This record gives sequence, structure tokens and C-alpha cells, in this order.
Amino acid sequence: MNNCSYNNGAVSIKTSKETSSCIIVIFGVTGDLAHKKIIPALYKLFTMGLLNEKTRIVGIGRRKYSDMEYSEYINSALEKLTAAPGGSPTGDFLKINSYHEADFTDSAEYPDIREYLKKLAARYKICDFLYYLSTPPANFEQIITSIHASGLSRPDFLDVSCAGSFVRVVIEKPYGYDISSARALNEKVLSIFSEDQIYRIDHYLGKETVQNIMIFRFVNGIFEPIWNQKYIDNVQIKVFESEGIGGRANYFDRSGIIRDIIQNHSLQMLSLIAMEPSASTAPDAVRNEKLKVLQSIRPFDGNEAAKFLTAAQYSAGIIGGETVQAYNREKNIASDSVTETFAAIKLFIDNWRWAGVPFYLIAGKRMPERLTEVIVTFKPAPHMIFNSLCNMSESVSNRLVIRVQPDEGISLKIFCKRPGFETELQPVSMNFDYSGSFEASLPEAYERLILDALNGDATLFMRSDEIEAAWNYITPVLECLKNKKIELKNYAAGTPGPELCDFFGLNLC
Repeated sequence: MNNCSYNNGAVSIKTSKETSSCIIVIFGVTGDLAHKKIIPALYKLFTMGLLNEKTRIVGIGRRKYSDMEYSEYINSALEKLTAAPGGSPTGDFLKINSYHEADFTDSAEYPDIREYLKKLAARYKICDFLYYLSTPPANFEQIITSIHASGLSRPDFLDVSCAGSFVRVVIEKPYGYDISSARALNEKVLSIFSEDQIYRIDHYLGKETVQNIMIFRFVNGIFEPIWNQKYIDNVQIKVFESEGIGGRANYFDRSGIIRDIIQNHSLQMLSLIAMEPSASTAPDAVRNEKLKVLQSIRPFDGNEAAKFLTAAQYSAGIIGGETVQAYNREKNIASDSVTETFAAIKLFIDNWRWAGVPFYLIAGKRMPERLTEVIVTFKPAPHMIFNSLCNMSESVSNRLVIRVQPDEGISLKIFCKRPGFETELQPVSMNFDYSGSFEASLPEAYERLILDALNGDATLFMRSDEIEAAWNYITPVLECLKNKKIELKNYAAGTPGPELCDFFGLNLC
């Protein structure tokens, strides 16, 4: 069956289908994530006609809300969307939303949740359920256990026949604290749900430019032949944030930047950059190849930590013309905290394609700007014939930059002759950006990921073995920090300083 259509040179590959009628249950609906991301994403899907007309959304939370108060809460989550040009009124969306007050950490409350969902399902003749765990990770196991004990993990708790129906669960990051806790959580979840029912979400995989990595590599024939150790010198994956920790002090101080960013976002982007072509676009075919990359990362050697890891914490500084305080002066942070807010890791992938190529994973808070990008630096030409004719003061290495955010796009640095009578080389950029090439705005990551979960497409979600492979590599890194095998450095907020940027002999910042 041909799923492709062609229009003025563009190839459209149909990858989604109409969503079935479904009850979406959001545990922790009054939390920050649901308010800022999940509710707006569902609203956008609704206004685009991508939710089945029978779909219903149920928020589960501890707050006491009347119907009117919950409607006001939903509207407050949608203020930016409805105020924007072309924004749609929320009335019809409010009609498919309802709220059930319950303490989702108390198993005794689940029989009432079950009866509420049972009545709603009967009223709208719905058999499919998507449970979204938008709660602190400490609650995951309790919620999963209570869902199962109350019969909500199977659609047969309904009084009607539901042949062919589904029950799925979406679990937010962080998925575990280290390899032991991640493995224990996997065992618990897999004892109740099968792998194809579990959608472990990393919102970076829903970003348009991250999805485009596979298209860029495996559709454009000019890149794949040179995508290997023979032609690539190094790869840098940067995730920089100008913001501090905001209201996440308790979580972040326990986690640090390596757990918060590198273990998930950075390693997932690494797997897409380094994977072999999959046999098909089937979810497990893609995830099998990503897994092979994670399993091929050379184990971290704590005895040589200084060669492969640097970590630091921001001190007071200036960002955007405003003075910001040091990390250990932030609210709810101890003055003697040793949590890293910046980290750079050098690693190698021990396989034929990438043997000897260093990969650098760099992440930091309170950086000069918000920036996520992948930089692929190619090796210079084997023989530079212009050395005798011009001053080669700059390294003549081509660079491919995949800009994930902001200014989403891809650029390639090449060298050309500057016009004139002298032979002078100058770097220029061949640039593609989404805003200039496409009229449509980019969908938010959560819109794509929620739609995929409703459609049963797990390609952009992490499998249990992927999770464990990532933690297998990262846990020794964390133990190295815990055991103080490297010095925790400092950098002024707004500028990480040359001692960090040049740590591996490269301009990493």
C-alpha cells in the first residue's frame, strides 16, 4: 500500500490515522506540567479536529473544584492560545472536560475513580482509555498499582463488550533516579501493562527538528555515505537554558543537570544521530537501532574521570542585563549544595561506524542564551592545496548545525573564495530555517506525542530497554560526582567561562 502523496515536489508520508473515541485521564491535572503543556496540547488537537468527537478528558486532582472553577482553571491554561490571532473560543473544548477530586496517592480512592469513569464511558459508549501520569515520579508506582488493583488496567471493568479496545499509560520523565530504581520501576509497570501499552515520554523527541534528524539522514542520499568515522571529526550535542531552576528547587537539587537533561534529552538525540538505518519505520524497528547505539557507548571509567567529565555550578552573574543570584542562594537550596548545573561529558561509541569519534554532551542552566543544537564537525580535506596561496588561519572544517531551538533549522558551513584578486577563503553558511521555508507554525512537542499515544504509535517514546541502557551509562557518571572524583567548578551566571568551554580542547560553549 502506497502511503505517499506528491504535490509540487513535496512528498507527504501518511503516518497517522483517525483517533478512536477515548477517555483521557490526567492524574495530577492541577500540576504545572498539565497546566502549561498537556491541557494546551489537547486544546490544539481539539481545535484542529484531530480528537475523535466522542473523546472525553478527565482531570484527577486533590483540589476542590466546582464545575465553574475547573472551567476557569482550564481557561487560564489556554489564555495565550485563545488571545493569539486566530485563537478559538474554549466553550466546545470545555464541554469535553470534567474534573474528579481524588487523592491519586491513596488506593482507597480508586473505586470512586473507577465508578466515575465507568459512568462516563457508558454515557458516551467509550471503551478506550489513556492514563497520563502528570505527577511527581515518586507517585508513579503507587498510581500504577492502584490502577491495576481497582481493575482500571483492563477495559473489562465496563459493563459492555469492548472487543479490540485499548488501555494505555503515558509516563513522564524522570523515569528512575539511577539504574536500580529505573529497573525496579520497569519491573512494576511491566508486571501490569505490556510494553506496547506503555508510553514513556521525552518531549524532546516530539520536537520537529529532532524528528527531522532521521529524515535528514536517511532520505537525503548525499549525507549517509559520509556519516561515519572516516569523515566526521566530532559531534557536539548542546542543551543550554538561560533560566535557573524556577519553582523546581526540590526536584532539581536532588537530580542535577545530568539526570535532568543528559540522561534523557541528550542521549536520545545522540541515538538518533548515531543509529544505523532501521529496516522500516515501525516503532520497534527504529527503537531497536537506537538501543544498539546506547548499548555501544564505551562504559564510563571513573578512574579517568577528569578526561571525560567536567561539572560546575553557577554563581551570581548577569543575564539580559539583570543580576541573578547564585544557585546556592536560590530559594529552597542549601548554601552548601554540590548539585551540578553545568556538565560536559566526552564519550565514544564503540562500533564500526563511530570508532574513535568523540561525542560531547553539554548541558547547562543560567547560560547566556537558550539554545539546543547538534553540531557535526567534519574532518578537513586530506590535502589542502591552497596552503601555499593563502593564509589558513582558521580551521577549514565543514560544520553541520541542527538547530533544535530556537530558530529551528539546519545550516552547513562551507568555504568559498572571497571576491577579489587575492585568494582568500571565507566561511559561508548554507541555511535552511523552518520559519522561512514553511508557512505553518511548528506544532508543540506535546501535541505530536499525545496524538501518537492516542494512535498507538510508540516510535517517539522510549522502550524499557532504552531506559535501562541510558541509565547503565549514566549511573557511573553520577557515582563519580557523588564520590567527588572530579572538582565541582563554578561559573558566573550568563557566562560559563573559558575553563569550562575549552575543557576538552574545543570551544564547547
